[in-house]
Amino acid sequence: MPKFRHIAIVCDDPRKLGKWYQEAFDMQLIGEYGENGVTVLSDGEFNLTLLAKPFLQHDPVNWHFGIEMTLEEIEARRPLLESLGATYSDGVRDGRSVEVFIKDPEGHRIDMAPYWPVKPGAEERQDEYQTWDGKEHAPVEPHKVVDAPIAR
Repeated sequence: MPKFRHIAIVCDDPRKLGKWYQEAFDMQLIGEYGENGVTVLSDGEFNLTLLAKPFLQHDPVNWHFGIEMTLEEIEARRPLLESLGATYSDGVRDGRSVEVFIKDPEGHRIDMAPYWPVKPGAEERQDEYQTWDGKEHAPVEPHKVVDAPIAR
């Protein structure tokens, strides 16, 4: 059964906003990535990703959500989703949990992946699907988790 596991929002300063969410809602820091400071937080079950503005150059959506499904479920559901008007797009293959994303009939983005990191220290890509598409992918270095103490 598909499970909601991820929401992402585009913001001006992901690191700064991430610290705010940590203080305001006791969110755990999963990691900060890249020079734009993409910040991933969690409540232990749900992944909140704060994206930097350059994301909009890749996909002009200010927010999107992600659903956890097995790779088999993702592929088996494809004919149904396409018949309902969804468009499929390949996701990334660099360690992030976006195997496929679709757009619903109104253009809302939905990421689909078998795994979302929701615990501190969790690696982005798990070994069990390094070769899911039949190709050998180089292991992905775990992203460095930046210590983000909360100033009170």
